[in-house]
Amino acid sequence: MPSSDVKDIALATVYIVTVPTPVDEHKNPDLSYLISASKMIATVLKKEDIVIYESTVYPGCTEEDCVPVLEKYSGLKFNKDFFCGYSPERINPGDKINTISTIKKVTSGSTPEIGEKINNLYKSIITAGTHLAPSIKVAEASKAIENAQRDVNISFVNELALIFDRMNIDTDDVLAAANTKWNFLPFKPGLVGGHCISVDPYYLAHKAESLGYHPAVILSGRKVNDEMGIFVATKVIKIMTRKGIPITGFKYFNSRNYL
Repeated sequence: MPSSDVKDIALATVYIVTVPTPVDEHKNPDLSYLISASKMIATVLKKEDIVIYESTVYPGCTEEDCVPVLEKYSGLKFNKDFFCGYSPERINPGDKINTISTIKKVTSGSTPEIGEKINNLYKSIITAGTHLAPSIKVAEASKAIENAQRDVNISFVNELALIFDRMNIDTDDVLAAANTKWNFLPFKPGLVGGHCISVDPYYLAHKAESLGYHPAVILSGRKVNDEMGIFVATKVIKIMTRKGIPITGFKYFNSRNYL
């Protein structure tokens, strides 16, 4: 039964955290929802309980950012009194074919024994099966690169669209021709928005930069995709003008606000 009262989950032994992990105005990870949820759970955490995080984060976030909060507000010791796991959320909103149970689930635990326990828990409802990662960090990284890879691939075809537009070549025609080769990846150009693909690469980039490495490919892909809103809006305005459709009264969205 859905509830907003933390007392109603006090008897639980396994807690699964699925909260938003956005970025702030400077494109830095905003962990406020994650930290708030950890504080709340800590108030009812008991010995032998397990906290599983599903929110997309950078590798190391669960153990470096969430666990200290759980310890501080519960008074319990990690991997002695309570345990953690990470199993990245895998869902395609609106997709009636690829549903929660039909998408293979990556799982992990803070100890080998807890990893097996968490894996068995998910295995009981995921018909597609599970993949038990060797550590929480590996599971976190697997989710981060899933969306970063897709973002980079889309940015490539978006850049092609920008180039071909200047050459008066139809990008769809070019992609259709290239797609006749068996190993060509059929990505399509367009806007990249939402709370996953347009955000998650910044989490991976943040971690990389904290370690002294500048992720040039990831960030350049983000830059291209962030600027596509202006390109699309400009194309629409040109088409409207050409067709004699009045532009006055229409709202213009800057890509940084729209995406």
